[in-house]
Amino acid sequence: MRDDAPGQGTPPSAYRVLLLNNAGRVLRTKSLAGCTEAEALERARAFMDGRSVELWDGGRLIQRLEAPHEPIA
Repeated sequence: MRDDAPGQGTPPSAYRVLLLNNAGRVLRTKSLAGCTEAEALERARAFMDGRSVELWDGGRLIQRLEAPHEPIA
């Protein structure tokens, strides 16, 4: 059997979204499975709710999405 046969080799990625507070500390996490990296990134954007988030694939940071900053009046 070949290593690159369907169902063999590297398991599919299990992405994690980290919702961060203003100090950059993790408030909550959400696991995302069964999606591509592009889909996981879109889901991470939807999870923002005015806060910064990070999208991870295991120990690899894919992208940090910064929350929009309101100008201080």
